[in-house]
Order: sequence, then C-alpha cells, then structure tokens
Amino acid sequence: MTIQRLLFVLLLFLASLAYGAPSAAPPSDPLHRQNPRSSVTAFLEACHQGDYSKAAQYLDMTRIAPRFRAQQAPQLAKDLEALLNSATGFDVLQLSQNPEGNLADDPDPNIEHVTNITSNGQQFTLELEREQPPGAAVIWIFSAKTVSEIPQLTPVPSTESKIEARLPRFLVSTLLLDTPLWKWIALVLLALLLFAILRLFIGRVDRVFRSAHFTRAAGFAWIPAIVDPFLVLLCVILFRLIEETIAPAALSRLYVGRTLLLVVVASFAWGLINLLDYLIVHLDRALNQRQRVVSRSVIYLGRRAVKTIVAVFAAILVLDNWGFNMTTIIAGLGVGGIAVALAAQQTIANVFGGISVIGDAPVMVGDFGNFGGVIGTVEDIGLRSARVRTLARTLVSIPNASFAGMNLENYAVRDKILFNPSFAIKRATAKDQIRRLLQALSEMLKGNKEIEVGPTPVRISAYSAASFTIELFAYVRTSDIDEYYKRQAELYLAIDDVIASSGVELA
Repeated sequence: MTIQRLLFVLLLFLASLAYGAPSAAPPSDPLHRQNPRSSVTAFLEACHQGDYSKAAQYLDMTRIAPRFRAQQAPQLAKDLEALLNSATGFDVLQLSQNPEGNLADDPDPNIEHVTNITSNGQQFTLELEREQPPGAAVIWIFSAKTVSEIPQLTPVPSTESKIEARLPRFLVSTLLLDTPLWKWIALVLLALLLFAILRLFIGRVDRVFRSAHFTRAAGFAWIPAIVDPFLVLLCVILFRLIEETIAPAALSRLYVGRTLLLVVVASFAWGLINLLDYLIVHLDRALNQRQRVVSRSVIYLGRRAVKTIVAVFAAILVLDNWGFNMTTIIAGLGVGGIAVALAAQQTIANVFGGISVIGDAPVMVGDFGNFGGVIGTVEDIGLRSARVRTLARTLVSIPNASFAGMNLENYAVRDKILFNPSFAIKRATAKDQIRRLLQALSEMLKGNKEIEVGPTPVRISAYSAASFTIELFAYVRTSDIDEYYKRQAELYLAIDDVIASSGVELA
C-alpha cells in the first residue's frame, strides 16, 4: 500500500471514530449554536429537512411583533435559506469555529459577518449575533437587524436559467442537498476532467523535472518531490473557481468544501512525506556502506514514524474543520496508546535499546568480538534484537535492551594484537643459561619489524619448586586476525629455535 493510500485510509478511519464516538460532554446548546459555523451549518441542515419551524430558532425575532412571529418565522427562515443559496461567495467553512467568533471581522465582538448580499443595487451584510439567554449557554443566531432586512432582499437570479431551460425537466427538478441534479453532474464531470488533465500533466511534468539539469543541483533536487502535490492543489483552485460559476446551494457547497479541504490537507501531507523521502534517500547515500547497513532499521523506522505523525495531524486538522469533537478522539487514542505502551513495554525497550546501540555505535554489522560472553560476528542489529554468528556457526539473537547493557568487546577495532605466550623451564637450569635465553628472546623480538615491544618484552613471571615461568609480552602490528595467526606461528618457531640453541630444557 502506498503512503498516499495509507494517508487516506487513516483519514477515513479517524472519521469513522469521530462519527461513532460519543461527545465527551453533552453540547451546551441542543441546537448546536455554540459557534458561528456550527450554528449556520445546523440552520442549513434544518432547512434541508424542511423543518423551517426549527430553522426559525436560529433567528433573532425580537424586532418582529410577538403576534406575528409564529406565522412569519418559518417563511423568514425559508427566505434566508434562499439568500444563502444565491450568495455564490458564501462558504460555511470560512466561518469561525471559535465560541468567541472571529474578532477581526467587526468592531463589535458579539457580531459575526456571514456574507454580503447585493439587492436592488444595495449591499447588505448578513450577520450573526452572540447572545446569552437567561440561565442558558452563549449561542450564535442571525441578528435581529439581519432578520428585519430579509423581506427587503430578493435572491440574485440564477445565471444558469438559460441552461436549465434547455435541460430535461428531471435534471432541474430533482434536488440533492438543495442543488439541482444537473449541477451535481456538472461538478462530477468537472472533477473527472480535472483529474484526467492532472494525470496527463503529472506524467509530462515529472519527466520534464526529472530530466532537467537544474534539478540535479543541490538547491533544486527537491523540486520533483512537491510537483505532484502542487498540481493537485492547482486543480483544487481551478475546481473552486469553476464551482462558483455552477453555483450549488449553500449546504452543497459545505459538503463540497469539506471534500476539497480533505484533498488540500492530504496534498500538503503528501508533499511533506515526499520531501521526507527525499531527505532520507540523501541521508542514506551520505553514509558509508557499514553505517548504511546498521542505520537502515532506525532510519526507516523514523521515516515511518514521521509519516504516521504527519498523517495523524492531517486527519486531526481535517476532522476538526469538519466540526467533529476531536477532544474525545484524542483522549481515546491517548488511553489506547497508554494501554499499548504498557502491553508492549519490553518491545519498546528493545527498540530504544537498538537505537542506543546504533547511535553510540560500539559495534557495527560485520564486527567480531565478545558480547557478554558470546564470541562471534555481528550479522544484524534490528529493531528488536542483535544477531551474532558464533564460532560454532550458530546464530545467537540478543534482545537489544540486554545488548545495550552488556560489556561489548569489539575485536574488529584493534589496531594491533597482543602476543603473550609463556612457557616453563626447569629450575635446575644454570642461571647464566637463563639470562642468555632471556637476552636472546628479547633480541629476537626487537629485531622483528612486525613486532612492537616495550622496555621488557621477556621476563620471568612465576617461580615454583620445579620451574621458572618465562613470559613474552609484545604486539603484532596487524589488526587482521588471520594475518596475526600466520605471524604467531612464525614467532613460535623462532622461539623454539632460540630455546634449542640456548640448551635450556622446558619443564
């Protein structure tokens, strides 16, 4: 599954959580008038259901005489719906979700601008007003001023009337979300056309960018990573511009806007993920072969983790703008995350142990050494365990949490190898013979250019009733263990020649 598909699957999964999750607390207002966007959305949904008596509860009727309110309120709600449907520049998603409203659109913090309506050469502003009924929570409803102006306003005539006159009647009379069926068909065809153009352009533009010489320069090599997401955003902009010409109803624009918001956020996430892949590839190329083998697990684990974080934040952003209660979802994910962490604490410890070993790099893949009593060659350092091939050719898996806490003796980083044999000679040997033997062995070691010795390379290290123990202490100038074994053999033969020529008998 590609990352793009994974992103959309995650968005849909979180959306299903949002639909199924109960609110953390019951809404303060049963009509969902707690912020400007939720109030207008609920008003349009009530109108779509044909419940204009309910829709009238979103209107401030204080300027209407009490005896006329019950009669006029539904009609005013219906007329307001028609006005919002006719305002092609109106978009519910542009309204604030803050219970305080948008404090920058009007000097009065209790007023929220919804949209502008032009009627009979005059411009009117439809407004929401924040109110707090006695003993109830703060709500947003269409202001008394706006309600009083509704009878003066007439919806802007549709510019598509000539088109509708030439269409079959069922395409005009059949409504879906208060929008004629022909407009939905036009929007779908527009989306398919833009998608086809997008596929064509992506193929050609990719070839152009990937073959262009300037993209090979360090400063421009990242451009192909964002070309495809940029073209998707361009198609969204074109769709939005043409959508205003088609002019679907306000509620339809809300759902279309939510879909476009999903596409926009997913495109930004797609671009970020592509840039991350670009950085990971270049980081991987900058490592040498041994570092690449060891670090691959952590690097690609980090890439998956960052991609997941980007997808989760994108999903949260989309669902929050759609009006879902993200507090409940985030709290549920947090509780679930704690439960998973507790159940998988050993696995998590191993993952961080592997990161610690790879980051500190006491050993790398291919190194030979003694690892907590296990002598062998490191074949792999994975996310859960390190695998060591022993001298017996068995494979030992050591959990990373334990591996990180071991004494790791790395033979592969030796610059030279210790040569430290010892042998016993009879105690009855004459002292002058012993001294000549020590001198001869010392001269033999010092005369060998492949050997590094200190001030006293040959010494008597032990004494017993039957023997003296002679110890040699020197370094063979090689880090290759096979080369060391060859030189060790030559040294043993040379030592034997010196002992034989000195006439000393071994004990």
